[in-house]
Amino acid sequence: MRGFARELKYFLYRDFIPVTKGLILAGGIILLLSQFYRPLINLLSLTPVTLFRYPWTVITYPLVNPEIFSLIFAALWLWFIGGSLERSWGSFTYGVFFFLVTLVTGLVMMLVSWVFIPLPVWVAGFWLPLTALTWAWADIFRDREILFWGLIPIKSQWLAWILAAITFFSYSHYHLLLGAASLSGIGVVYLFRGGGPFSRGFRYWMWQRGFSSKGWTDRFHKKGKDRLKRVK
Repeated sequence: MRGFARELKYFLYRDFIPVTKGLILAGGIILLLSQFYRPLINLLSLTPVTLFRYPWTVITYPLVNPEIFSLIFAALWLWFIGGSLERSWGSFTYGVFFFLVTLVTGLVMMLVSWVFIPLPVWVAGFWLPLTALTWAWADIFRDREILFWGLIPIKSQWLAWILAAITFFSYSHYHLLLGAASLSGIGVVYLFRGGGPFSRGFRYWMWQRGFSSKGWTDRFHKKGKDRLKRVK
């Protein structure tokens, strides 16, 4: 068991993208388990009706990819885009970014569903957070060009707009506002770009506000000194 844990840790950290690999691995495991236990999909995917019963689904819905081909393409895209972002930002900041994108998108879509859409809406899959990840990647690597489907050269910024348009039209058949809500994660990107509060990394933002371990230690010692002065 210890050897397996060591091999798994080596696999996750080998390319310096443990968060990206962990997400892909979790998505694959959930897909496999859902073939034997179908209720798992309902326990982890996000729907307005069950949100208060299963509040964790506002975070877990990207891991539910019931179609194998959708998961394969999403995993490849996450490996490329997410891995590039994780190497640029570091695993901690990248993990916080993915968490915020997932949370914001899920909450906004559920709010729009409750207010404007009488029909049940099912939210799941990597593609929702991947839209925001692609937008962030294109913002950092503005001039990078990739071969779409291995044939068509396309710049990163155009690719971000194309994926945003696909995401919008995928959900706009329910309601136009739901299509707009599906892109709400893009707003999180502007917290991490130049000029945003997290542009130098989430750890730096925490350190500025005294939330780092050193900051808490300094506060503890300062309080201790103040207490000694009062005693004297």
